[in-house]
Amino acid sequence: MNTLPKAITAQITVDLSTYQSIRSHWSDLMRSTRRQELRASHHLLYLALLGKDWRKAFRCLSNSNKLNNGAFPGWGLFCATAVLHMVACEEEVLAPFDGLVTPAMLQQVRQLIPVPNAYKLKPEQFVAGEFPFEAYVVPA
Repeated sequence: MNTLPKAITAQITVDLSTYQSIRSHWSDLMRSTRRQELRASHHLLYLALLGKDWRKAFRCLSNSNKLNNGAFPGWGLFCATAVLHMVACEEEVLAPFDGLVTPAMLQQVRQLIPVPNAYKLKPEQFVAGEFPFEAYVVPA
């Protein structure tokens, strides 16, 4: 599943005012000097809270020299998902949201976002910017 149904995002953000507050706060962040402090994991969390395909925020490498020298097409993505899932990084991931996103909300997002194993994937699987895994794993 690449985008979340509104029914699932409604379970995470609970009510419309929370959803709108998060969007407004993010908009303010993007216009402020704090924008420089935001990391890939923050952008990933924001897009996941909205139920959007967060993988689109990442671009696969296409530079053949870098690929031939061992660079992997999706390292930024793997690092961001790992940070999002690390309990030790929870405070850091939630900090820019100034309390609007709670640890419980983060936990719900963690359950939906897979942790792709970079060591089982091959660069050839990232053909034409396509990721070889879904953005969300929704329990049946």
